[in-house]
Amino acid sequence: MSGAKALRAVPVGEAAAHGACLVCTVLRHHQTRLVEVTGVPKASHLCNHHAWSLARSAPAELAAEMYAQVLFERRKNSGGTERTCTFCAELQHEEKARLDELVEQMKIPSFTAWMRRSGTLCLWHAQRLADRLPTGTRPIIEEVLTRTEEELEVDLRKCAAEAKLGHHAGSGVLGRVAEFLVCQRGIPGEEKPC
Repeated sequence: MSGAKALRAVPVGEAAAHGACLVCTVLRHHQTRLVEVTGVPKASHLCNHHAWSLARSAPAELAAEMYAQVLFERRKNSGGTERTCTFCAELQHEEKARLDELVEQMKIPSFTAWMRRSGTLCLWHAQRLADRLPTGTRPIIEEVLTRTEEELEVDLRKCAAEAKLGHHAGSGVLGRVAEFLVCQRGIPGEEKPC
């Protein structure tokens, strides 16, 4: 946990990890910072995922403070509480800002060339990004998705073949496929948060 204090906001342009969605990567860093370092101001409700993330990963002092805030809000509202997780709301705000940042990056020819060649987006963030892009730029997103799906299919076949031989460690492909299909764990996606 002491290493977590060094976490900083990661610009979307620096989030380039092969096989990982750019936006999910940035949001994962932001979520880690929220859970392990800063918390959220005036927490009023926690979803299942973020309540357990605090219990599992946050320093005890931070977790106790967040839980006490939520309990106070519940008591203040006579047992009724806000039903939107404060962490999820913060992540949605950050997601919007990062998608807007990515739209600006997509105006840079060298960045769009990199996206075509190596960039990765999950289905959730690809759709949200495409919705923000000019019509002429949207086909790049479909190219990224097609390339990513093909790469994942090859990696899944390799993983299955290795598993048949009794080798199970280190593939990472299963997590990459899960992220591609439904976005990163704890980030409000298609299902309604909370």
